Amino acid sequence: MPRESGIRQRAIVGRRLDLADFELLTKYTLPFVDAAWEVPFAVLDLVGSPPRVLAGPIHWDGSRLHSTEPKAALRRIESVPPEDLGHLVHYDPWWVFRGASGVDRTWIEAAFATNIARPFMHAGKKLKIHDLRFDDGMERLEAILAKDDVFRPIELHRGEVDLLSLRRGRPDDVEGSSSPTAKAL
Repeated sequence: MPRESGIRQRAIVGRRLDLADFELLTKYTLPFVDAAWEVPFAVLDLVGSPPRVLAGPIHWDGSRLHSTEPKAALRRIESVPPEDLGHLVHYDPWWVFRGASGVDRTWIEAAFATNIARPFMHAGKKLKIHDLRFDDGMERLEAILAKDDVFRPIELHRGEVDLLSLRRGRPDDVEGSSSPTAKAL
């Protein structure tokens, strides 16, 4: 049976990442996506180490993640200024950053605001994101995989939804006007 193309974010939880010169065990891999559906970097929540940023293609073979980048390419997450997160989104139904230790609180709060794991309105229907599908190099978001209120799957593509409008704290927030970080803190 041929493998489905693309990388589903829920499939890359708790996976090994082979770098050019090192192997890491990730708890979570969280690609950050811009309004053009491009992935400038992924945050790797690592076992036994603080989270790190990796810019560059990440491939998935069905059991392991692979990157041609060396270990030296991993950067502290604070290397991405919090204000740069204002133009990005990520999908984190696990709220990984709640448990991030050794990370500047300002950065964590900026990251909370980028999380699109929440219900939203689209074409008159309330939808909830179930997963994201990226291209085989995890350089572009191909589709948002959502479900409606009776769990019917809906696939949304670039041009069908504005990613930045899905961020928490918008006036059209379906869940109400509570602080986006209140639940997470």
